[in-house]
Amino acid sequence: MEQFINLMAEIMEVEPEEIGSGTEFREATEFDSMMGYSMICMVEEEYGKEITVDQFLECKTIHDLYTAATAEGK
Repeated sequence: MEQFINLMAEIMEVEPEEIGSGTEFREATEFDSMMGYSMICMVEEEYGKEITVDQFLECKTIHDLYTAATAEGK
């Protein structure tokens, strides 16, 4: 989870200490569609998991996205 938070912090352009698993990433920074796309791409690149836009939109917190990234199955 620590590595995931570090990657999310890089995308969100904040220090890793400023966010945690419970952070609602859309509310924490100036979230936009490019940031969301970067998060989806990071999950695919780092975790080999494709998540759909609908799955992404269901995620509210960093932990939700981490769970989607590490879930078994497609």
